[in-house]
Amino acid sequence: MKESAFTTVVGVDGKHLNQLSFSWPTWKRHKPALLKRPMLIFHDYRQVLESQVRKVVDHPNLKVVPWPNPLFQDEEFKGNDSDKWTNRQRNRMLCGFIHIPAQFVETPYWLKLDTDVVAVGRNNWIDPEWFAKQPVIVAHPWKFTKPPDQMLWLDDWVRQNADHLPFLAGTNPLNLFPKKGSQRLGHRRIISWCGFFGTNFTRVCAAAASVTCQPNHLPVPSQDGFSWYMATRLGQLVQPVNLKCRGWQHWGTQANVEKYSALAMEMEKNS
Repeated sequence: MKESAFTTVVGVDGKHLNQLSFSWPTWKRHKPALLKRPMLIFHDYRQVLESQVRKVVDHPNLKVVPWPNPLFQDEEFKGNDSDKWTNRQRNRMLCGFIHIPAQFVETPYWLKLDTDVVAVGRNNWIDPEWFAKQPVIVAHPWKFTKPPDQMLWLDDWVRQNADHLPFLAGTNPLNLFPKKGSQRLGHRRIISWCGFFGTNFTRVCAAAASVTCQPNHLPVPSQDGFSWYMATRLGQLVQPVNLKCRGWQHWGTQANVEKYSALAMEMEKNS
C-alpha cells in the first residue's frame, strides 16, 4: 500500500486522552512511518479541548475535530451505564468511528487505532498483499460478539428500514443465533483495536445509519460489529490478520497501558 493510502484515526474522551499520552510515544518510536501518513483525532468536546489533544500528540499532519457534531448536541446517546458493552459513553465514542471518517478522511483507507494499543516493533508492519483483493476491512480476528443478539438486532434493523436501504435489497439476513442462555455469540469476525477500513465502504455505513437512526448514531453500539455485519451482508471481503504478530499489543486497562508503554519505550527500535 502506498505511503499516502491511509489516515490514522483515533477517538478520545478524558479517559482515552490519558491513555494516549502513554501509548502515543510508543507509536512514534516503533512505528515512525505513521508520521508520514495523515492523522485524524476526534474528541468528545464536552470533556477534552483541541489544545489538550495537540499537547499530547505532536504529529506533523494532524487534524482535530470535535465530536459529536455540535449541530446535534441535544441528541443523547442511549445505553446502560452499568454495562461494559452498551454504556452511553462507549456508544458515543464508537459512533464517531463511522461518522467522522466518512466525513473527514480523504485517503482510500483509514486505520483505527485504540488508545490502549502499544507499539513494540516492526515499523515495516503492513503487508501490501492484505489489500491485493481490495478488502473493505483488514483487522485482527475475533471469535465472539457481545451482546449475543447484536447481529439479530441488525437483521431486524434492515428488515424494519427496507425502504431506506434499497442497496441491501436482495441480500440475506445473517441469522446468527446465540446458544440459549449464552452471554455472547460465538462466530468468526474481526475486532478493531487495530484495523483498516475502506473509506468508501465506511461512507456507505454512515449513510445507512444516517437515514435510519438519530444524527451521529448507529443502529447498534458497536463500530466494528456494525461494519463487519455490513461487509458480510454485502458480500464484501473482510481480511483477518494477526496484528499481534506485527508489533502491536492490546491492553485493556490504564495500569497495563502505562506499564507496557514504559517497557516498550525501553526497547531498541527495529525495522
